[in-house]
Amino acid sequence: MIKKKKVENKTNIKLKNQLLNHLIVNGNKETSEKLILKSLKLNQKHGYKNHKELFKSAIIHSSPLVNIKQIRRKKKQIKEFPFVLKKHARISLAVKSILNVISQKSEAFFSKKLNNEIIFASKKNSNSVRNKKDLHENAFIKKKFANYRWF
Repeated sequence: MIKKKKVENKTNIKLKNQLLNHLIVNGNKETSEKLILKSLKLNQKHGYKNHKELFKSAIIHSSPLVNIKQIRRKKKQIKEFPFVLKKHARISLAVKSILNVISQKSEAFFSKKLNNEIIFASKKNSNSVRNKKDLHENAFIKKKFANYRWF
């Protein structure tokens, strides 16, 4: 049981660090930490006491399994093909998609936007989850070009 707790703590730290790294404002890590803490406090105020599980489920629901890569061929032909992502890249893309959705919203405070997006993503009805579904549909359409992958 002790080993399981250590593994969970490591994954929580990794998730937090990835969110911080993608969120850094003007090279200042302290401001991004403050923004995350404000949003987590808002989560706790609204009754979501287990914010770690909420954040994990939001990341899981908005992380894509595949991505589409574009390659230029002769005479400016562009081929798009899907490829399977590794775990680190999945988490990174999930965090990026959540932050992109937040940047498009027009609410006043960033912490409020982050809080709402995490709650909606954990319930599977946010724009980041829809973006994931669209990406998977496009990958399924383009799967006949999967043999172009050589990296």
